[in-house]
Amino acid sequence: MVKDMRLKDIEILTPRLILRVPEGKDALEINAAMNEVWHELQLWMSWAHHGENTLEKTQSYINSIGESENIPLIGFCRETRKFAVSTGLMKRGDIYETGYWVAKDFLGIGYATEATFATLRYAFNDLNTDAVFINYFEGNEKSRRIIEKLGFQKIGVLKKAHKRCLNGELLDEHQYQMTREEWSQRCP
Repeated sequence: MVKDMRLKDIEILTPRLILRVPEGKDALEINAAMNEVWHELQLWMSWAHHGENTLEKTQSYINSIGESENIPLIGFCRETRKFAVSTGLMKRGDIYETGYWVAKDFLGIGYATEATFATLRYAFNDLNTDAVFINYFEGNEKSRRIIEKLGFQKIGVLKKAHKRCLNGELLDEHQYQMTREEWSQRCP
């Protein structure tokens, strides 16, 4: 229960976004946004399997928040109050992993970069993590550019490690990490 209370208190402000943990009232808007970009998500996300885009799955996911050390975050445009981006931090041993996807109306205008930077700031400054991991799958050049722009360092490539949800094609997984020291040098 304490974990739930802490999660409900998270609010991260950026110049254009309000990031917070999703609540039940958000399910419909998140699910509608997800379905608008579902084809794209099935190309690049490891979780976008057939049937995962139903409202029931979205509600179930939101209802499970607090059962792990993961911190899902959703971002709303400060100007319009519309859902813009999904991100968060998934606990992986001693470090966190992050990722993102963006709603159709907010694609290509820097929301993924802004949300991920804020998520990194929260991970290093508030959670005191030692490192944050992120990856992209071969061919997803938009994500590669965001990851490198944010200053993540490439740590490896796993050949044919990811089975694309859309069609089962095997893709290379490009792995990146940012350490606390790298963050401190970039954002003193």
